[in-house]
Amino acid sequence: VGMGASKVRALFKQAKEKAPCIVFIDEIDAIGRARGKNVGFSSNDERENTLNQLLTEMDGFGTNAGVIVLAATNRADILDKALMRAGRFDRQIEVPLPTLRERQKILEVHARKKPLAPEVSLTSLAAETALFSGAKLESLLNEAAIFAAKRDAEEIARQDVDEALNRMFFGMERPNDGEQKAERELTAAHEAGHALLTALLLPESQIRRVSIIPTGKGAAGYSMAIPPEKLFHRRQELLHHMAVALAGREAEA
Repeated sequence: VGMGASKVRALFKQAKEKAPCIVFIDEIDAIGRARGKNVGFSSNDERENTLNQLLTEMDGFGTNAGVIVLAATNRADILDKALMRAGRFDRQIEVPLPTLRERQKILEVHARKKPLAPEVSLTSLAAETALFSGAKLESLLNEAAIFAAKRDAEEIARQDVDEALNRMFFGMERPNDGEQKAERELTAAHEAGHALLTALLLPESQIRRVSIIPTGKGAAGYSMAIPPEKLFHRRQELLHHMAVALAGREAEA
């Protein structure tokens, strides 16, 4: 507390001594939030002092050749506008979610120290994890390792990966012993309706699992299908998606 500005000064002093070098600031929104917001927090003045010192140090880069400053954030919208001016963080590079090939490479990195059973294919797992970020892929393998440890297994099996995927998508399964038979049948009809129309109308989607076991996220059951990765969708395909969404209620009726 109270050391933010002096830490920034020390950081850039070290950077000048080590030049050429790169200064990387992760989660820059922690100190770079727009000034004047969140007034009333005790740390506000200190954060503004730290930000002002950062701006001052970056202004001096005309004479400090060889020092490049990079920063990362998920909240570029709340950064102070002074940070984005020319000569500071004036070039923004958006890092998108990884593609199929990139997901496979990321999974390979996080699987290096994890004993995987031969049936666990990272190629197929990458195909099943569309829209996963790198952090989410890491969490998936960590979760699978926990399931394997619970089984007292020496390797992570495909069933552990499947359980981890289900946990991440739908939460922990919570079997309801007091559930009435009629409710179970209604849930079964509902999920079967989704799954049946997915198979009939969207054959490119792979149906991974259909369950009537309640989950920790409040669902009575779920039908899980993996859509193909593509940028464009035909009008009829979108209508088919709408039909799949309505199929659960229609199956109940």
